[in-house]
Amino acid sequence: MSPEAAVLGLLCAVRAVPMSVVYALLTSGAPRRLLSFYLVAGTVVSLATGIAVVSWFGAVAGSGGASAAGDVGYVVAGAGALSFAVGFWSGRVGNGPRRGERRGPLAPDGRLGRRLRNPSAVDAAVAGALTNLPGLFYLAGLAAILETRPTPVNAVAQVVVFNVLRFAAPLAVLVLLALRPDGTLRIVDTVHAWARRHSRKLVTGVFALVGGYLLAKGLVGLLA
Repeated sequence: MSPEAAVLGLLCAVRAVPMSVVYALLTSGAPRRLLSFYLVAGTVVSLATGIAVVSWFGAVAGSGGASAAGDVGYVVAGAGALSFAVGFWSGRVGNGPRRGERRGPLAPDGRLGRRLRNPSAVDAAVAGALTNLPGLFYLAGLAAILETRPTPVNAVAQVVVFNVLRFAAPLAVLVLLALRPDGTLRIVDTVHAWARRHSRKLVTGVFALVGGYLLAKGLVGLLA
């Protein structure tokens, strides 16, 4: 697996909305069971999408075509990440400082947000599927996999590894629940509180740096 795919997989692991869902499930009455449903549903959606994309590109394009597709993916993901960084910093998109309360079904007052206050296994599975649909960094991760010009089997293997990294945070929480059930909530609560205090700088900085790198990499590849 390329270094870009590994880094992007780890960045996917700390996305704000999925982490908020994991935190909500952790404070429920049955955190292990609900987190397991969340993980299974999210992994199925994420894996199916990733495998379908890399398999489709591998079937319709030769190695050169797959590489070009990867460069296009870098450009699209990089431009999108930079746009998001600007919008988040200004408060125009995401849950930025001038945005106020987050809207939509996953917001605290949204349909799923309300149900996550007392979630069932179905609620956890639905949240897992909805919050793990492919985003910008996922697209860039698939582009990095395509850039390695993998065989069909190798492409699937890389997508599996990428998804293990993508779900590292909820997997780590499950391990903590098994090893330190009484202290897990305190540890996650500390991390969650720190991340919320520094979210504006963290989100803007990460999206700006990664977006600039991906855009430059994609443009260089297309123009070479």
